[in-house]
Amino acid sequence: MRHLSLLLAALVAAGPAFAENRGVVIANARYQNAPELADADASAASEAMKAAGFRTVAGADLAVKDVRQALADLLRPDDSPGARIVLLNGRFLHGGSDTWYMGTDADKPDLVGAGSQGVPLSMVLDLMKQAQPGAVLLLGSDEAEMEHAAGLENGIGPLTPPEGVTVISGPPVATSAAAAALLRPGTSVGDVVGADDRLAMAEGGDAELVLVAAQAQADRPAGPLDEDRDLWAQAAAEDTAEAYRGYLDRYPSGIYSAAAKARLDALGATQSDRDLWAEAAAANTVAAYEDYLARYPRGEFAEAAQRRLTELRPPAPAPVPAPAPVQPREPEIQQPRQVTPPRQVSQAELTENRLNLSRGDRVAIQRRLNALGYSTGGADGIFGSRSRSAIRGWQQRNGYAVTGYLTSAQLGTLRAQAGAVAPSRDQQDRAYWQQTGAQGGTRNLRAYLDRYPDGIYAQTARQRLAAADRDLPRDEREDRAWARARQADTVQAYTQYLQTWPRGEHAEQARQRRNRLINQGQIGNGVIGLDTIIRELVK
Repeated sequence: MRHLSLLLAALVAAGPAFAENRGVVIANARYQNAPELADADASAASEAMKAAGFRTVAGADLAVKDVRQALADLLRPDDSPGARIVLLNGRFLHGGSDTWYMGTDADKPDLVGAGSQGVPLSMVLDLMKQAQPGAVLLLGSDEAEMEHAAGLENGIGPLTPPEGVTVISGPPVATSAAAAALLRPGTSVGDVVGADDRLAMAEGGDAELVLVAAQAQADRPAGPLDEDRDLWAQAAAEDTAEAYRGYLDRYPSGIYSAAAKARLDALGATQSDRDLWAEAAAANTVAAYEDYLARYPRGEFAEAAQRRLTELRPPAPAPVPAPAPVQPREPEIQQPRQVTPPRQVSQAELTENRLNLSRGDRVAIQRRLNALGYSTGGADGIFGSRSRSAIRGWQQRNGYAVTGYLTSAQLGTLRAQAGAVAPSRDQQDRAYWQQTGAQGGTRNLRAYLDRYPDGIYAQTARQRLAAADRDLPRDEREDRAWARARQADTVQAYTQYLQTWPRGEHAEQARQRRNRLINQGQIGNGVIGLDTIIRELVK
């Protein structure tokens, strides 16, 4: 659902112009033609801007025309511009010399149409460059991709920020937290970037830039509203359930109480962890603690649950004593048997075991999870901790019980979702041709053939390469042939060079290298016989 709201923390009054700090926060998560962006919520950042006295425009899941409308607030006349901070969480495409922040209505744009479906970052940077003491642009995205046509690639391309503008990029949860942290008085860009290794600052950024001076509120005594704002700014910067509860305990009807409650709802997974632990502790049974660990294997109380399981499970049986010897003899030293208690298997695991998934089935499941943005750490057919974590993430997002184990119905849903987002091999072939061979040039043509030697356009690529070689001077053709032989470094490659250029500039060097490879037994993939060696040496 599209939502756009103007949150104005400072109004421009009639009279002499004064410096005005401004901020824009846009969190696009639900795209019509791209995977949903996880952790895109930036409400805490926008509330922190308001608390810091910034005129703030905030929006979520905006079409491109509404993105432009939100950013247009930076165009308002300001004779003495103040600080500027812009947070854009969403999908980005780049091509040529620019990067575009895409509206949620973007539909397979190409290089020509990107400007009509997104906003160029070069324009955003230009709107921020007059800020004093400076400006920060934060860009949050993940590795999932949106569909596009020729000339574009997913992600943020190279940027050249103007002087005075610092660009920071990273995952949405990190950029949102960074935006709130930058608004704490006396906090520099370097402090924020250095505290989170997920954040990266673009070349030319100012690590010493401070948007809100430490002494900004020192000239007047703090009142109740100032204390409310300060505690909210601290809670928004920490962005934890404990911090928001602390704010609500002190200001249950405060300025930002509604925003604090909304963030607590968004952080409900942590509360669910605690609720389930409370239920398990109250029941105090093996089944209750196993149920908690099945849902939260790395939860806040996982160690406590493991300890209680150890205490509740029956101890291993004592070793059987050895019978007394009938005849006096050297006593035998019997080692006590180590009896490992059987591992308790949950109902969810039993259900998955009944599916009898083969190694190939598990590889396919891992690939589908990866295609949907849930990383399994590879596709080897072994369900380790990362694969189980990916399954739990997918189950939570799709409203299933979060167990880490799959059912038959869930496999069908997973297969359908992956099929809807995964392009076919032919689609990948055609898309890569548009990115490489269709652009022309021998480098692009060879790049296409390296990936798709038997592809849809392989014959076309080889014909164009041959035509390009025919148009080159003789010396340059020989140099290219020699370079290809050196790159392959095989008997066959040097033989092919010598067949075309038997008296070429590099002919003697080619023969020496070919003979060395023959002596090392490197003809083809099999064992070299004497006849083969003689045949190669006389060529």
